[in-house]
Amino acid sequence: MQTRKRLPLMLVPNETTPAFVERRKNDRRGGDRRRFALVGPGFEANTATGSLPSSIANVSEGGATEKFRAVFECVSDALVTVNRQGEIELVNSATEELTGYLREELSGNALDVFAPKAGGHARTRPLTKELCATPGTYEDIAIETKDGQPRIVDLSVRSVIGESTAFSILAFRDVTEKKRMERELITKHAELRNAFIDLERVNTEYKMTQESLVQAGKLAALGELAAGIAHELNQPLMAIRGYAQELEYSVTPIVKGTPAEGEASLGLREIISAADKMAAIISHLRTFTRKTTEDFSTFDVRQPIEEALKMVSRQLVSRGIEIVRDFQGEATLYANPLSLEQVFINLTTNARDAIEATGRGKGTIVISARNDGAFVEVRFRDDGIGMAQGTKAKAFNPFFTTKEVGKGMGLGLSLSYGILSKVHGSVRIESEEGKGTTFVIRIPKDFREHG
Repeated sequence: MQTRKRLPLMLVPNETTPAFVERRKNDRRGGDRRRFALVGPGFEANTATGSLPSSIANVSEGGATEKFRAVFECVSDALVTVNRQGEIELVNSATEELTGYLREELSGNALDVFAPKAGGHARTRPLTKELCATPGTYEDIAIETKDGQPRIVDLSVRSVIGESTAFSILAFRDVTEKKRMERELITKHAELRNAFIDLERVNTEYKMTQESLVQAGKLAALGELAAGIAHELNQPLMAIRGYAQELEYSVTPIVKGTPAEGEASLGLREIISAADKMAAIISHLRTFTRKTTEDFSTFDVRQPIEEALKMVSRQLVSRGIEIVRDFQGEATLYANPLSLEQVFINLTTNARDAIEATGRGKGTIVISARNDGAFVEVRFRDDGIGMAQGTKAKAFNPFFTTKEVGKGMGLGLSLSYGILSKVHGSVRIESEEGKGTTFVIRIPKDFREHG
């Protein structure tokens, strides 16, 4: 559409050119009355009332008429004059361009010809006769062109009252393209905001991936270290086990029949059993970074719990920690008992350290086990210092620890989580600072049925 150069609607009159001049006057109620007068050659405004003379009703002679029409046509906004009956009298060429109607089609027609048939756009209001009868400026008015295309306009309504005539001037400014661009801008802004959120999410994931790669590097180094430790410790462990067996064979005949017989035999068997468990723990450390074949069997979950308590019982007693067992009958499952024993050792030592951190010099660990449908549920509850929300969120991360340097590597809970995941088990932390911690473990009775 060709853009017209905008000309002012109000012109300053001179000796040859008439123009509309706005008059303001306070009415009897204190309001501000706005009236327009056509001032210039052949037109005398009534300055006392602000009314137009009767000559405005019939502007027909001289060059004033042609100049008025030229001004009317040159305005880039669509101009429409409407009489008291609401009928269209005059339109300019901008109205024809906006609506698609010829001025002959509009002359004498009601303003309803511009009213949208389908109710207009969202967030707009339709053009109505009542709207056009009230002077003012209105935004986002919906009209419809001759070919049924909706348009959005800003409408300015002004009333002109003369001694013998009265009419309204309507100025339509097409803002359809402007509104479309505003909607696009809002859409692009929303897309940009969503893209920013996505970028932040990707950046967070990238940082987490970087941290995971660092941890993976630590685990790889730990795997190599574990292999070296296994090689270095296997020979001394086998020597300890071998000498303990030899001592058992040698001492048993000597102490047989004496009061020390039972205690000596039990002590030697515990040494042999502890050596075997140490070898198994080192093997667990190696399998954490390398998949190996594990030995699965059906057993009562109380068995690995008791074996784990044997490993740390002396540590608990020396710290004044009491173990309370709350076993509700037999709870069998299919898993690797040695792996679960390692889990229970880690949870027990974790509870031990939490109680020790309180500084009381004593505490209690309650261990419960029960059947829960297709699962076995085990709980380890301590009355230690508890965990903050941030600590709970990171508790199972490799190498995360709140302990002092040299008192923990931050691998116990991470290893336990990995072991339980292999049998489709889960572990949940219930804890508050100063109120102790409970680890809730749920393991399928047969993980093969949950694969």
